[in-house]
Amino acid sequence: MTQASRPLYLEPDCPLTLAEGLAELAAANPGLITTTDPELHELVRAHDSCHVLFGLTTTLEDEALADTWTLCGSDVTLKQYSAYLKHQEFTKLLHEVGWWPLLRSIIGSAPQVVRAIGRARKMTAKWPFFAYAQFLDTPIVTLRRRFNIVPL
Repeated sequence: MTQASRPLYLEPDCPLTLAEGLAELAAANPGLITTTDPELHELVRAHDSCHVLFGLTTTLEDEALADTWTLCGSDVTLKQYSAYLKHQEFTKLLHEVGWWPLLRSIIGSAPQVVRAIGRARKMTAKWPFFAYAQFLDTPIVTLRRRFNIVPL
């Protein structure tokens, strides 16, 4: 990814609102999961909000980091999050990606995962995973400062 094509939401002092960051994430990733299921739609939006808030792309390595940040830096429980990953859309996606590339990316991102855990522990409050919508009009830089989020 060249600097010119790098999404603005990845910048630490991003002035975009969370809603604008979500739109930028969607525009940069036309293959994101879309669904008509209202419950799954909310889960996907909450997950995508974490990508934007924590300054992550949708590469396999960053997906591992998004999961780490989400579980360590938000109020979602492991039980809630694992239920999210059991939806057919995600199991199909995991099957398409393949277990070997997934495992390789998880192992490769291990040092970054450790850093993400450390940074999540320094947050001043947990990100409200399911209540992300209340922050859609808030600039990302403001949210990062409020929750003490330092993207990797």
